[in-house]
Amino acid sequence: MKRALFYIFLYIGLCILQFSFGQFLSIGGVFPNFILIAIVFIALFDGQIPAEILGFILGLTWDVFSTDVFGVRAVLFASLGYFIGMLRNSFERDQMFAQFTVVLLASVAFWVGFSVIITILPEGVSGAAPFEVAFSGILKVVVTVLITPIVFAFLKILLPRRKSYWREDDF
Repeated sequence: MKRALFYIFLYIGLCILQFSFGQFLSIGGVFPNFILIAIVFIALFDGQIPAEILGFILGLTWDVFSTDVFGVRAVLFASLGYFIGMLRNSFERDQMFAQFTVVLLASVAFWVGFSVIITILPEGVSGAAPFEVAFSGILKVVVTVLITPIVFAFLKILLPRRKSYWREDDF
């Protein structure tokens, strides 16, 4: 029950943070991708299935509010949640360098995938030139990676523990 409530409140909190307060939390006009950081966190600490489901639902929500191609974020977030969750035992989850690295790789994969899809589409659909998408993607990757330790620390406090699942040194 605690875990279900955690995910419901996480969904609501991420939607409010990403879609309402993103403009107030921006660094140089670029705000971090809190949803991506949360998906990476869930994939590392709770597994691939919860990360995949959360990524799909949050990506679908973002796609509903966006004027870009519908479904792109849902597929990209779900895929990232699945693959990072699948490889989660390969990373030392508590090491800040590992967190930076995984979020950096996930963020780059997300923005490269997003940029490729936007570039493939006929001009006029998204309203952004490929260079603009690539440059803003680089800035978003940097800002997202810089904010990662704060979001990870906050989510680590909130995530309910499973006694049979967590190692003692996870917290």
